[in-house]
Amino acid sequence: MRNREEEILTKASELFSQHGFHAVGIDRIIEESNVAKMTFYKYFPSKDSLIHKVLEHREECLRLKILEQVSHARTPNGKLKSVFDWYDDWFSSATFYGCMFIKASEEFPDSQNTLKKVATTYRIWLAGLLEGILRELGARNAKKLSVLTVTLLDGLTVSSNMYVGDQRPSTKEAFKYVKSLIAA
Repeated sequence: MRNREEEILTKASELFSQHGFHAVGIDRIIEESNVAKMTFYKYFPSKDSLIHKVLEHREECLRLKILEQVSHARTPNGKLKSVFDWYDDWFSSATFYGCMFIKASEEFPDSQNTLKKVATTYRIWLAGLLEGILRELGARNAKKLSVLTVTLLDGLTVSSNMYVGDQRPSTKEAFKYVKSLIAA
């Protein structure tokens, strides 16, 4: 990826994350990226193409970060806990403004929209990762439990964006809950 393209993607990601996709216009991205309009359109012929690239880039980054976290765990239980720990760290970070994929699915509700499809790719991947870990833990219902766990993580993500401090939901309690369902 070229330097200017990266600068545009980084700024667009930041703005979309903080304000949503519809609230941020191309002119603002161009201005805050400090690029010429022609340069912007050289890399991104439309706002949809930019959003598509931002979501793909975000999905790739999340995969790498979570896999990195999981790779340090020595046991299946440690792997599962590391996923929850990653989410807890993310929720506590200064750059946490909620999930771009959830925002995309809300702002682009048409199930045929390619942006919504990109947004669901991460969840499908995460469910697959969790299913493998849950199988290692001996869960008989690993597939169903992995989908439930992704749903729980989505709920934690939304709640963590709404509440702060003591009101923020506990990823530790959520981890314990998932662990209790493994034998069920």
